[in-house]
Amino acid sequence: MILVDSSVWIDFFSSSPGKAGRELRRMIEESEPFALTGVVVSEILQGLKQDIAAIEQFLAQWELLEPRGFQTYRTAAAIFRSTRSKGIALTTIDTLIAAIALEHHASVFTLDRDFSRIAAITSLVCYRFP
Repeated sequence: MILVDSSVWIDFFSSSPGKAGRELRRMIEESEPFALTGVVVSEILQGLKQDIAAIEQFLAQWELLEPRGFQTYRTAAAIFRSTRSKGIALTTIDTLIAAIALEHHASVFTLDRDFSRIAAITSLVCYRFP
């Protein structure tokens, strides 16, 4: 499973999508399985100024990977502490997305380099696209 981060969705919805947006379009057209998580949906919808209902309906088509409980938040906090001890500052949201991906055995499709930093110290896999 591939968890698509908000950075890729923002590229996808832009007026001139880059490589990531075009790859997501390909994935959609070829019915490749991927998912979102609630915090990613929230990040996408927060930035919208128009077509909100249509984009909400569009995003609702895909599976949502959600935290499975207390352990998800413990994992996110452990990621945060571990990276901070190495001088890497991350957001709580990114560590939570990483923890959700880890517990669902999903790779993360993102343009955010912080996930590569997380992958360097955990078993997180970042989706590589051509």
